[in-house]
Amino acid sequence: MDIWTEQLEQRHLPLLKNWIGRTAGRFTENDLPLDAEQLPLWFDTCKSEPGRTDFLISVYETPVGISGLRNRRVNPDSAELYLFLGESNYNPIRAATYATLRMLDRAFQEQGLARVYTVVYARREDYLAILDRMGFSETPEKNGLLRAKIDKDIFLSRKYLF
Repeated sequence: MDIWTEQLEQRHLPLLKNWIGRTAGRFTENDLPLDAEQLPLWFDTCKSEPGRTDFLISVYETPVGISGLRNRRVNPDSAELYLFLGESNYNPIRAATYATLRMLDRAFQEQGLARVYTVVYARREDYLAILDRMGFSETPEKNGLLRAKIDKDIFLSRKYLF
């Protein structure tokens, strides 16, 4: 699958406005506003947050969603991964897999992080299965959410399985 990411920019906000209400694309917990009018404020806040990176995900040159890493202030060696896909005219689980791999590569190889966390909706069993294959370990479900984490060494030993 031809998937790539680019830094999220102000010019991408109209795409996000179209995607906001689509709950099917929510793979992980994220801080996207539910009101499209709040997107400019959200974007400005993201840009000023230290250690945060947000990316537009495109499949075959068509924008399909966003993903990013939010630095964890408690532990600067780790970050939280989020993923939201707004378009559904492609294989969403494949796009989610490749986008997650790209974000983990960025976290571990470009940013030098030791661990990545994510909070996944428990109903996303398809995505949870992918995270399990990648080497993520999960905590028990709480309020419909699962917390999963992966260490750099585990990811690097398994990433070539995909």
